[in-house]
Amino acid sequence: MSTYTYEESVRWMRQQPEHSELVKLCYLDEENYTAAQRFASSEEFTEITKLLGLNNSSKKFKILDLGCGNGIASYALASLGHDVVAVDPDDSASVGLTATQKLGSMVHNGSISTVQAFAESLPFSDSTFDIVYTRQALHHFSDLYKGLNECSRVLKPNGLLLATREHVINNDIQLQEFLENHLLHQLHAGENAYPLEIYTSALYKAGFRKVKTLAPFANVVNHFPTSNADIAGMLYESLSRKVGRTPASFLAKVSLFEKVYRYYLSRKCNFPGRLYSFLCSK
Repeated sequence: MSTYTYEESVRWMRQQPEHSELVKLCYLDEENYTAAQRFASSEEFTEITKLLGLNNSSKKFKILDLGCGNGIASYALASLGHDVVAVDPDDSASVGLTATQKLGSMVHNGSISTVQAFAESLPFSDSTFDIVYTRQALHHFSDLYKGLNECSRVLKPNGLLLATREHVINNDIQLQEFLENHLLHQLHAGENAYPLEIYTSALYKAGFRKVKTLAPFANVVNHFPTSNADIAGMLYESLSRKVGRTPASFLAKVSLFEKVYRYYLSRKCNFPGRLYSFLCSK
């Protein structure tokens, strides 16, 4: 196993032409502002604003972006006018808090402040935040329950936790397969994944209620880079093979058919590291 840091691993990836598309899909562009703007205009972030109720609210929220990485989500949330506290243990200039600080200087109607810390020991008072948002972060916690307990502690009563794009496996065999095929894990280690019931039980144990689980194809937040339009096209082609193109063009637009199709795709999705998201209230 290599001893590269995360920053060194990302820099190596950027230098490999065969990984250029992966770098872009992971929002790890060398020009961080470009990545942040692309994320802010993405279908994924549009869905995030809907899930958190940010799309139809004029209220300014205090949001914790936990495991913020290079700050793309902090930038997107702050650009909507919210006050974001970006937390990460990595202070690097390329993929950590220093990169996030630079994005903060480009936000004009909200704010970004940065704090170097681990999820398991957050330096904030109880009931500080309206929202805790994490993107691909829970599976990096050294102690899943302790980190989630901290998320619950710093949330205000009725506050929301949205944890997106979490890696799920069935068992230790799938975990090993997932780690062996994860490029960044090969370079610097640090990746992980859990069975679905481990995530949900840890959320409830930490004091969260109304835990809503979003399956792999339930929402574009999980199935990006496959777009909603891609899903609609897949549904149309599937229906066309069964009933013909004319009926399919009508049926594919019926929301119930799309919901059932997404459920079907999610049930079929069983590969190691598949992505789930969780929306919870305190």
